[in-house]
Amino acid sequence: MSPVRRRTISAEKKKKRMLWLLLPLLAVLVCGGWLLLHRTPVSLPEVVPSQNVTLSNRPSEDVISITVSGPYDEPYTLQRDTEGIWQMKGMPDFIFRQTMLDAMINNAAVIITDDTIGRLTEHPDWLADDFGLQDGCLRVDAGYSDSSHLAFRLGDPIPEETPGYFFMLEGDDRIFTISSDVFEAYANTRMALHTVSEPALKGDLIDRIAFSGHDPFVLERSSDGWYLTEPVIYPLAGSAVDSLLSKLEGVRFAQYVGRAEECNLASMGLDPAERMLTLDIAESTVTGYDADSQVTGRTLLPAYQLNLSIGHEESEIVFYCLYRGEVNKATSFSAGFLRTQSWSSLLLAAPFNSDIGEINRLTWSQNGQAQTYNLSFSEHVLPNNELERDENGNVIYNVNVSCNGQDIDSEAFAAAYGRLCALRMEDRLPSDYSLPNVEPLLTVEITRNDSKARTVTLWPLDALHDAVAVNGIALFRVEKGWMDNVNLP
Repeated sequence: MSPVRRRTISAEKKKKRMLWLLLPLLAVLVCGGWLLLHRTPVSLPEVVPSQNVTLSNRPSEDVISITVSGPYDEPYTLQRDTEGIWQMKGMPDFIFRQTMLDAMINNAAVIITDDTIGRLTEHPDWLADDFGLQDGCLRVDAGYSDSSHLAFRLGDPIPEETPGYFFMLEGDDRIFTISSDVFEAYANTRMALHTVSEPALKGDLIDRIAFSGHDPFVLERSSDGWYLTEPVIYPLAGSAVDSLLSKLEGVRFAQYVGRAEECNLASMGLDPAERMLTLDIAESTVTGYDADSQVTGRTLLPAYQLNLSIGHEESEIVFYCLYRGEVNKATSFSAGFLRTQSWSSLLLAAPFNSDIGEINRLTWSQNGQAQTYNLSFSEHVLPNNELERDENGNVIYNVNVSCNGQDIDSEAFAAAYGRLCALRMEDRLPSDYSLPNVEPLLTVEITRNDSKARTVTLWPLDALHDAVAVNGIALFRVEKGWMDNVNLP
């Protein structure tokens, strides 16, 4: 077979061919660059200012009735009588929340939209349903003293960053937007408008807290702090109890339901109650002042008990409460702890929590030996014969310590006592634990100036841990050697 000869292309011809191929691409790039540099500026649409419209501008006194209907409740009517008193129609004893009543009246007197979307007649493809303004939406009919009426509808929230809702005045084919405040003024059930009784508690006046029903327990205030007194007697952490007292001060009810005799208490979990809270409120004095802040008188309020019954949950965030003969709804956000609070989270983890200035005796018993430390205090007199005081004006005392009748280094004792007070218990013992029938490893008894005494005892538990009993009640365990670095002198 004869060899096939291939035609060779010289390097120069290759360059010419490549140049011809690149020329169209270069032309496109040059034209594109010219267009970018010389293109005609795009005309941006003009910014259309908001078209707010005043639909009503009357004094609030001109509003005499407000009827609300929609998805939240059966239709209800608020009406003003000849004496200017607002009533819920058909409920003569109804007492309004004044702020909510004022919002409804003011938003019926002055109606100013935020913006105008357009007219339904100019947009045949638009339907009221597209804006949530169909029959059955939130509707308000306001009546005025001149016998006129305005009825308007509030629909879906507008899809913008600024909160608002679609709005339509009946008899007017325009679609508006309006402030969310207007929607919130009317998007309520009638009972949401009823005033609620508030406990208005003061934590520093509460002396006893008792929960009955499920997970019952009792807390009581003492001269050396708060104690759990049922189901066992055990000291409590001051910070944890303060947090509970703060929550009690913040208890507020979300909505009034009705008088107890008018409600089906059993269906609400209130007969019997799922849980009952009983508070003992200490005696207090109320002081009156005049405009010049001068005392005008004092009234002594006797001690009393306050009871609050906790019932079923209506939903995941709302539950029923019975307070002073009235059923109310409370939310889990503000009062959920009433259903869930337990005593285990309140326990004191630092069994030695008295300041050194509050004690007068400490006894350390170990291996059959007992050391008793007695403390006394004396004022520190300065060279000018005045008593030394701290930055808050409190007198500074010298601590004098003796052990078994012999004076010892008070500073060394104070340092060791500080290490004792720093000890913490972290791990809980099993609920079925009972103290062993053996000698304790260590017993420390502290007597306070007010004669209150606390005994902390270590008991063998396992190879790594010891049990700790406070006044004979063991709830925590600690690692072995827990007190080894205390080293009392």
